[in-house]
Amino acid sequence: MEHGFLDRHSGLSSPVHRLDARVKALIMLGFVLAVVSTPARHLLAFVIYAGLMSWAAALSRVPPGFLLSRAALVLPFSALVALGLPFMPGGERLAVLGGRMHLSVEGLWMLAGVTMQSFLSALAGMLLVSTTPFSSLLTGLRRLGLPALLADLLALTYRYIFVLVGEAMRLKRAAVARGYRPRWLPQAVIVGRLAGSLYVRSYERAERIYGAMRLRGYDGRMPAERAAHFRLTDGLVLALAAAGLTAVRLLAP
Repeated sequence: MEHGFLDRHSGLSSPVHRLDARVKALIMLGFVLAVVSTPARHLLAFVIYAGLMSWAAALSRVPPGFLLSRAALVLPFSALVALGLPFMPGGERLAVLGGRMHLSVEGLWMLAGVTMQSFLSALAGMLLVSTTPFSSLLTGLRRLGLPALLADLLALTYRYIFVLVGEAMRLKRAAVARGYRPRWLPQAVIVGRLAGSLYVRSYERAERIYGAMRLRGYDGRMPAERAAHFRLTDGLVLALAAAGLTAVRLLAP
């Protein structure tokens, strides 16, 4: 299994791909801060945010379906967390189901806001990862002050996550060959056993990898590639993005 499934489109050539990784990381951070701080009732602001993301995605030449399908993975989790908001007590109520149920209008707005904010934030993150090789992104984050230990953990997680996925698939195939059928509720307990076995194998593999790294001179710092030079174009794009996001956040009703 290849390990480039997260940034498989990072090798494309586009104006977004050519930007410095630090600039893209800062723009994404500013975009997320602007989105999550915008009240849910400011629909025009969210329309503008979505338009900006669509424009950036079009410039990047990353397939829209790839970005949308992966960003949509956060929606079930965000909806599950905010599912109780429409049932908040007090405030203006909205009658549904012929008056048999009354929902909080403010809670409905909050649910819509959480959904829009989580989707747009995930979309920004996917665009960042899809237009920046992961090694270059980590180098840029290090230059921005990300702790070295956290950067190394991210690098190792990215490098070996495909190994863990492959190991999980092998465990599942072995269980199916022995009669495991995921559709049967009584056999759900086997999932816990498989997870425990995967954890033990992962722990043992991590110890072997760490021992091999120590033998090769690892001293707590991973080698990093040379960061790209910060160009005038990068500074202009960063300034324009900051000004545009600030204007939308403050002025859009």
